[in-house]
Amino acid sequence: MPVCDGCGATVDGAHIRRRIERLEMATRYRPIHIQVLILDSAPPAPPEDYFYRASSEEPKRSAQARERFDALMQCTGTAPSRFTRETDALTEFQRQGLFLANLVECPSELDFEEAAARCTPSLLKRIQFSYKPKYLALISPALVSITSLLSEGGWTERLILNNSAPFDFSSGDGGRGAAEFAKRVNEKLLKIASNSA
Repeated sequence: MPVCDGCGATVDGAHIRRRIERLEMATRYRPIHIQVLILDSAPPAPPEDYFYRASSEEPKRSAQARERFDALMQCTGTAPSRFTRETDALTEFQRQGLFLANLVECPSELDFEEAAARCTPSLLKRIQFSYKPKYLALISPALVSITSLLSEGGWTERLILNNSAPFDFSSGDGGRGAAEFAKRVNEKLLKIASNSA
């Protein structure tokens, strides 16, 4: 059985096909120049909840995934309700130079900590040589373990954190964490725009 490049687990062909499908969906909306790379821990297990899968495809996102999608869309500087189709929202996300990636590229079927340890060196290389973002934003408490590695790698001044820790959208704070996150990302996008003007 093959070893998956996205999570490091020994997997079957169906797992590899699902990973390739997710990569193809994300690639459609990857900006040429990434202004803010938003890092999450791992994609959700239900395929319909994957961020880059437009919900015009059945079945629709779960309520929790819809809330997370809308929270990330706030980073575009416009209300998520403005978009009549998710493809339009994802296109605007791309146009703003935003891209969502995961430390572990597959839904965690095994111990996340173990998968994260295997995937961290690969992620750091992708950030440096492929993504090349201006800023990095962390949106999962599970990423606290890589915060120091990113700081040691010279990202200290370009990390978007919540009081030196990753943001947590699932904290049940009524959306305040997501709103603060969007505000901080928008500040960085405005800074990038003013520096390039």
